[in-house]
Amino acid sequence: MQMRAHRVGAALVAAALAAGHAAAQVPLTARSLGMGNAYLGVALGQEALFLNPANIALPGNPHWSFSIPTFTAGATALGLSLGQVNSFRDFGELDQGERDQILADIPASGTELRADVRVPLVALQIRRFALGVSYAFQGNHTLDRDIVDLLVNGYQPGRVYSIRNTGGLAASYMDFAAAYARRVGPVALGVTGHYYRGGTLGRMGVVAVDTIRPPAQPDVHVTYAGVHAEGGSGFGVDVGAAMRPAPGVTLSGSLSNVFNSFEWDADLRQKSVTLTSQDYESGSVESVLTRFDESERAFDAATAVDSVRRLAADLERDTGPPSVLRLGAAWEPRPSMVVAAAYQGNVANSRIGGMWDQSLGVGWQQRFSFVSLRAGVATDLEDGGLLSGGITLGPLNLGLARVHDGDVDGRPRTGWVATASLSARSNSVMP
Repeated sequence: MQMRAHRVGAALVAAALAAGHAAAQVPLTARSLGMGNAYLGVALGQEALFLNPANIALPGNPHWSFSIPTFTAGATALGLSLGQVNSFRDFGELDQGERDQILADIPASGTELRADVRVPLVALQIRRFALGVSYAFQGNHTLDRDIVDLLVNGYQPGRVYSIRNTGGLAASYMDFAAAYARRVGPVALGVTGHYYRGGTLGRMGVVAVDTIRPPAQPDVHVTYAGVHAEGGSGFGVDVGAAMRPAPGVTLSGSLSNVFNSFEWDADLRQKSVTLTSQDYESGSVESVLTRFDESERAFDAATAVDSVRRLAADLERDTGPPSVLRLGAAWEPRPSMVVAAAYQGNVANSRIGGMWDQSLGVGWQQRFSFVSLRAGVATDLEDGGLLSGGITLGPLNLGLARVHDGDVDGRPRTGWVATASLSARSNSVMP
């Protein structure tokens, strides 16, 4: 049983995390996360590129600024803790009590894993211009309680396994952005152009569960399939405005992807693998994943079974870069302190646009020479919440947030978001 749980359990969790909606509205800057995403009215220099380009024309911007890999990752799990999810990779090291606890923590409707990774590889601002390149990955995967039970306890003859809620969506793409801003009277206006390059868009899930009964050897065969597109391209445009109506007060607003032409490539590929008792009892991660990868072939709607065709039909539904409205305000009661609030909401539906359709955050920042401290809270205006903190030490920026996103069947959805970056800016500022 230990070999079975270790290998097949790891295979399923690896698939879930690789397929792995966002863990909250994951930001593109470490400082933003530290302030509960209430950063729109605070962002200057290269940090304004992906939030509101108009901020680049506000007084007080540095003559130049840049950041190199900002890495932000978030993950949540329904019912399970992220520690339990990680331990599922190595079930062979868990005793039966720990396995029973994992099953007890999963809601009757199943668990769900969500992952969101954002990596602005580089962002550069010189006066009123800014450039940047960013990578994004988002994914989610549900796991039916029965399939977890099957992996943990093995096949139990006579039991009916009803594995329905097991599947996911994953998407990755690159974003090449360029922005320009200028002041018109008291108002700063800005525009950002994006070129999007698609990576992979995949839709996967359990497509068949076949119970084998005597006189054959009793068993349950679970077929897992995926359909994916590789590549795609398109353009997008963001617009924004900002102003300082009073000393120490900033108002800022932007609309991302007000225009967007992105489309995924139409040529689809598919993969599939069938798990049997041999996999449950002695299968390995490597063999399961190898069989899955080796099965890759062109998707043919004429020969595909109905369940796989449904995966393909669902593949591109609401999977373009999201259009997001952002509104923010910041107040500096003194030069070393900032208090801010920001709202953001999805204008058009997108399954790769973040777990929350809307959020409201409030944050605080205090500077002490080369050190800055931050704290913030955010809510989805329903039952989701985020509590965050952050610190800047010279060029190093760090942020960490705890996420709670409501309950399902009495089980909470919880997780973490963490971010780190290196940045620098000129000491001189523009008027």
